[in-house]
Amino acid sequence: MAQPASPTPSTSNASPPSAAAASAARWPAILVSGAGILMTLDVTIVNVALPDIADDLGARLGGLQWVVSAYTLAFAALLLAAGSVSDRIGRRRVFGAGVALFTVASAACAFAPNVGTLIIFRGIQGVGAAMVMATSLALLASAYSGRTRQTAIGVYSGLSGAAAALGPLVGGALVDGLGWRWIFLINLPVGVLVVVGTWLKLPDDTTDTAGRGRLDLAGVLLAIGGLFALNYAVIKGPEEGWTATIVLTTLIVGTLLIVAFVVVEVVRPSIALLDVRLFRIPSFTGAILASLFGRITSFGLLPFLILWLQGMLGNSPFRTGVKMLVLTVPLLLIAPLSGLVQRVLTPGQAIGVGFAVAGVGSLTMARVDADSSWTVMLPGFILLGIAGGLSFPPLMGVAVGVVPAERAGMASGATNMFFPLGTSIGVAAGGALLTARIADDLGDDVLTGGGVPPGAADRVRDGVASGRFAPLKDHPAALADARGAFTSGLAQICLLMAVIGFVAAILCTVLIRESDRHEAPPPAAG
Repeated sequence: MAQPASPTPSTSNASPPSAAAASAARWPAILVSGAGILMTLDVTIVNVALPDIADDLGARLGGLQWVVSAYTLAFAALLLAAGSVSDRIGRRRVFGAGVALFTVASAACAFAPNVGTLIIFRGIQGVGAAMVMATSLALLASAYSGRTRQTAIGVYSGLSGAAAALGPLVGGALVDGLGWRWIFLINLPVGVLVVVGTWLKLPDDTTDTAGRGRLDLAGVLLAIGGLFALNYAVIKGPEEGWTATIVLTTLIVGTLLIVAFVVVEVVRPSIALLDVRLFRIPSFTGAILASLFGRITSFGLLPFLILWLQGMLGNSPFRTGVKMLVLTVPLLLIAPLSGLVQRVLTPGQAIGVGFAVAGVGSLTMARVDADSSWTVMLPGFILLGIAGGLSFPPLMGVAVGVVPAERAGMASGATNMFFPLGTSIGVAAGGALLTARIADDLGDDVLTGGGVPPGAADRVRDGVASGRFAPLKDHPAALADARGAFTSGLAQICLLMAVIGFVAAILCTVLIRESDRHEAPPPAAG
């Protein structure tokens, strides 16, 4: 016969263990968010330092472009592979190694004696960033559940998005005050703390993830090659022209490699780098599309806003960063509240509403013209910040919340893989619109009629597309035409982003369903 329950030591002393457990529970969110800030900050912080890097290292334009692109290409190409490998050897192990590699590469970048060395270590930074970002969502998904998971992912997403938006502000302050090398040196103390915290505070998951089949080496090589080629083509297309041999060649090669990758993954699903059967889950497909469209409509627009603020309106990098706080602050305020938002809205609804708000914001920004001050963008900045706070946190949780637990790293890598690709596509599409508008509005006859020498027309158009209006300061008529052409192109970019935002709102609302959430069974074979 059962005896009445009596107090035990574990019951009477429940409070201290609960306090310790609460303290331990905070560490995954702190460490993952800290690493996310480092990785995303480095995407945008470098841009404002490029002129100083050029002066110090004697770099030419092509070298400067690769200082930016080397990081993005390595990051994009390795995300999927890193996520799938982490499912087999342990996510904490891959995450910690990635932070360590990123930190060491940051130190090497800070002391680079020439631009070639800087480019090499920027690429190594990208490798480390891919290892970190591919495992971050899976680590949070395994550490938390329910609303706590939604809140943790919301904080991580909000801080990462804010870090990218704050890049120009932080970079401008460091470059103006201490020099360009400090944009890399600032990574060192944070990186060291995250590495130490990872090994001391994150639970070891190797027993849960190890031994899950051999590595899909063919898939790894095909994915890296295909993603690198496609991202390279999208980055170089606006610069070289879409009919240039190198661009067409890499597009064709990248497409063929990705087709071969899909065939290999279908034939060998048991060891697949990306189990394509996951796309049968509508919510997973919706999350992938949302990650692509989310970057197109945000980071695809951001460079042109910065060119307008700095190049045309004459703001310094630091003042530009201050103005961009109008976008960042709403994101920071709303993202951590994603758990509360999802008490009212399902993830699909929250993401859909976020994209709709972004569409409205971009639509208001399309009012810009040659005489506009920066305040014409103010409502749009606020709405874009609100949109990011609504859509990014649930998006990051959907992909890992609708797949089997052993596929969490794969899902995290797949979702993150489309972020850099979306950024590249957005920038390429915006650049094509801007360049076409400038070419139409600034013909040779317009420029020469405004006092520009006939042989300088192409150089002037290239400069205006890059936000350089200073060469026209002695030609008021041509300057007025250039300002009109640039803002007309910017307005078209905003309209394009609005359309994409509205389309994404519909797709995400339809595809992302509550019925797919949580303990989703493994996809059926076949």
